[in-house]
Amino acid sequence: MQSFDLNNIWEHILQEAKKNMQHLPDALYLRVTSSLIPMSLESHSIHIGVMQTFVKNLIDQQPQISKALQDAITTVIGSHRDMVLFDFNQESVDTTFVDESLIDDAPVVAPPMPLPPVVEEKTHQEEFYKPIYQEPVYIDRAPAPVEIPDEPMVAPSKTVETTTPTLQSDNVPVDLSLSNLNPAYRFDNYVTGNANRIPFGAAQNVAEYPGGDYNPLFIYGPSGLGKTHLMHAIGNAIKENHPHMKVMSITSENFMNIFVETLQRNQGKLFRNTFRNIDVLMIDDIQFLESRESTKTELFNTFNELLNNNKQIVLTSDTMPNDMEQFEDRLRSRFQAGYIATMENPDLETRIAIFRSLLEREYKKNRVIRIDNDSINYVALQFSENVRVLQGAFTKLIGTASIDQRLESIDLEYTKQALAGLVHTEEVNMVTIESIQNFVSSYFNIKKQDLLGKKRKAQFAFPRQVAMYLCRDMINESYPQIAAAFSRDHTTILHAYDKITKEIERNEETKNMISEIKQKLTTCG
Repeated sequence: MQSFDLNNIWEHILQEAKKNMQHLPDALYLRVTSSLIPMSLESHSIHIGVMQTFVKNLIDQQPQISKALQDAITTVIGSHRDMVLFDFNQESVDTTFVDESLIDDAPVVAPPMPLPPVVEEKTHQEEFYKPIYQEPVYIDRAPAPVEIPDEPMVAPSKTVETTTPTLQSDNVPVDLSLSNLNPAYRFDNYVTGNANRIPFGAAQNVAEYPGGDYNPLFIYGPSGLGKTHLMHAIGNAIKENHPHMKVMSITSENFMNIFVETLQRNQGKLFRNTFRNIDVLMIDDIQFLESRESTKTELFNTFNELLNNNKQIVLTSDTMPNDMEQFEDRLRSRFQAGYIATMENPDLETRIAIFRSLLEREYKKNRVIRIDNDSINYVALQFSENVRVLQGAFTKLIGTASIDQRLESIDLEYTKQALAGLVHTEEVNMVTIESIQNFVSSYFNIKKQDLLGKKRKAQFAFPRQVAMYLCRDMINESYPQIAAAFSRDHTTILHAYDKITKEIERNEETKNMISEIKQKLTTCG
């Protein structure tokens, strides 16, 4: 009896559906198809799980979408199969009790059918232009639009033999490892800094060598720091570096819902065959996995099976394994068996870099934007909780400026006005070159004219170098701008920055002093 690859069939269906939905926006196609997971293919129907309720409602209420999917199914399979949708989030799915005995009795239905021929695809990755952060951002020219060619279509077979499906052995694996990866989350558009340098390095290693030293990889950090972005970047890079590998990216909630759904449909072994025949399993927000004993047992057994076969596991969480009291010790120990990479809140320099990367995205949309450095620094200072909050402030600023027709003249005064409703009652102190010069002079108890002067005595030269370093490190001013403010050439600023950087690395006292100055600069009036 010939086995089949349901995931392969599903990929063909998605390609055919894309052809049928060409008249609809690409974003709508991606929004719909990224929420669908094929569950099983039966004699008269194909069962598809939907991870988001609004997507199921959209398909049900929009005939052009449902018809595009149904026609694609018929074209690829060669005969009509009813499309049956299951909403994993609907209340009708009773998760209060599951008969665990079902896990040993679930048959897997599979029709013996030839797959349609596959046309070799040439992947296209949109080029990402990394900004250079030494100059103020003045986006004042409209570049030629970036043309991204449509993805190659897979030609369905003109004649696909139709046969009556029969039951296959329970041991035949059915691959449901649809990646569900967000293609926008990549390594090349992930802004790194001291706060996420280690997780980023570990993630790159996993993408290059899945199943290697960092297995499982446990990415820990508070909400809104980019854990999901990094996890999806791993999956996208693995699909590019190792096209033969099957990658499953899923939230803990959907993992549980699929498990419950397959058991209630008497397809427990389908779940096992699905999650134990993939090469990479990535679960987002593992801390939200419910404390149901059957789910935890299945997760533990799945982990053992994958790790024993050198398959890669990636987990994200805002809770450390030791603090996950809902899990028993054997599961927590599995989380800790690999590498725990900790993310922290981004520092000021990283937040500025993130803001500028968001500006670059607007630039690629042909938007004409002019914004001064003071405005960028202000936003980065005021919105320091996490990346998500910073992105929200950016969206509010650019959206308001667009409405007010101020995109070409965003200054500090306008920025404060536009973000007034979002800024905390006590604003973080605005840091500028002048404020750094004033504070450093006071901190070292020297006159400002000596800080800016030519005297080379250590009591003046060291504070001067500290001030130059802070102008670059804290507010990311360009070397020429700092040089002009200190009446020096830019090579002097480079030397000062390198010297203080090395001093911080080897001298704990200097490191603590710089941290103290930074804190007081941003909090003291």
